[in-house]
Parts: sequence; C-alpha cells; structure tokens
Amino acid sequence: NHAVGDPDNHYPFLWNDIVGAIVWFFTAGIATACGVGGGGIYVPLGILLLRFSPKAASGLSQASIFGASLGGLIVNIRNHHPNEHVRDTKGSPLEGHPGKIVPHEKDLTKAEIEEDRKRYLEGGDGKRKFYTRPVIDYDMALFLAPMEMAGAVLGVIIQ
Repeated sequence: NHAVGDPDNHYPFLWNDIVGAIVWFFTAGIATACGVGGGGIYVPLGILLLRFSPKAASGLSQASIFGASLGGLIVNIRNHHPNEHVRDTKGSPLEGHPGKIVPHEKDLTKAEIEEDRKRYLEGGDGKRKFYTRPVIDYDMALFLAPMEMAGAVLGVIIQ
C-alpha cells in the first residue's frame, strides 16, 4: 500500500480514471442513443471528473464523437428504410382537390394492399418494381458536409 506522496506510487489517479472511464462510456452510450453527439457533455466531464485541461478534454471529446459516429455508420450502412414498398409514383390525385396526392395504400385492408401491389408490379411495361432506400440519406450528407466543413473552418479562423 503506497501513500499519495510516495514516489513509487505510479498510479495515484487509478480509481479516478477507472470511474471516469466507466462514466464516460455510459455517457457516450446515452448521448449517442439520444442523437446529441455529446461534445457539450464530454468536455465538462473530462475537465471535472478526469481532471484534464480544456484542450485535452476537447481532443478526447472529438475522438469519442468520431468513434461513436463511425460505429453508427458501421451499424447502419447496410440497413434499408423500413418502408420496403416504395413506388416510383407519388399516388393518385384526390378528386375535388387539385394538386393533392393520396398514398396508394390509404384506407385499404391488408388483402387489398397485397392485391394492389401485385397489380402494380404486373402493370406498365413489365419492368415495374419496388425500390428500397438506405437508412442513411447520402444525398443529404453530400449536401450538408461542405457547409459543415466551411463552418468548422470559419470557427477556427474566428477563434
């Protein structure tokens, strides 16, 4: 058993680090599940609980956010949208309301929905099919990424 001021004590903050890592892990899980990223949570947690400088806590926060986003990408990259019967048409116009579109399966029973899907696939030029889309909206990511990068660069310049 080593005292706190003992030069042979190489791990004076061991229990603080273990508790901090456990709290950090659960906080990361909750922040990721809530979709907030966690940057505003990790930095104060690193400063107060792990006794890091603000610069080190910020770096660890960025690494944690990157790890969580990479994990989310790996989990969701092959998943498809839950609506598996998306058509290339929007629906049918509503009588008496020009410009308003009604979904194909509105007010239909399950049997009628299945029959409608069969008719849809058989109709047209014989090449109709339902298409699926991924859970990740890549078009939106391509649209937002340049603006996010510009905002980060502008923030660094201003700071």
